[in-house]
Amino acid sequence: MDKNRLIIFDCFGVIFEEIAPVFFRNHFEEETAARLKDKYFVPADRGDITREELFDLMSAELGMEKEDILSEWGELTRLRPYMVPVIEKLGETADIALLSNAPTGFVEKIFEENNLTRLFDKIFVSSALKMAKPDAEIYLHCVNSFGKKYDEIFMIDDNLKNLEVLPEIGITPVLFTDVDSMLAALGEK
Repeated sequence: MDKNRLIIFDCFGVIFEEIAPVFFRNHFEEETAARLKDKYFVPADRGDITREELFDLMSAELGMEKEDILSEWGELTRLRPYMVPVIEKLGETADIALLSNAPTGFVEKIFEENNLTRLFDKIFVSSALKMAKPDAEIYLHCVNSFGKKYDEIFMIDDNLKNLEVLPEIGITPVLFTDVDSMLAALGEK
């Protein structure tokens, strides 16, 4: 069956619980947490620094052992298991992609550990592409990589900032708050 729909999923805050914002909020006031998240994760998401460099820098500035940061990070990495059958079902009638802002190697590792790669026709990680959401070019790269014209294209993300540019490039934004509202926005309910 020819699939004329493309559904693109964000990773953290949709398929997995958020990690970086929670980590920083656990250690700092909200304003400082937001500043530090941007300071470290914008360059890591764009591939300007490696995952190792990211955690080395965080360790130095935060005064925490790198191993302690990695341990807490691991504890915060929680799959939302209810998303797996939802994505499987959507994949029956649509092409499915993942588009995540993340440091190199992280998404790939947790997807392998949780047997999630099989759910996606294509996986795009910002650091490998040297571009990140919310820049329009990363969404267009994702869509164009499929090499076909879709009747409908959706991007599901929990961050409103990542959705704002989408209507002007022909992608329907879906703000993820819960599965039922997501499915309704996709016309599945």
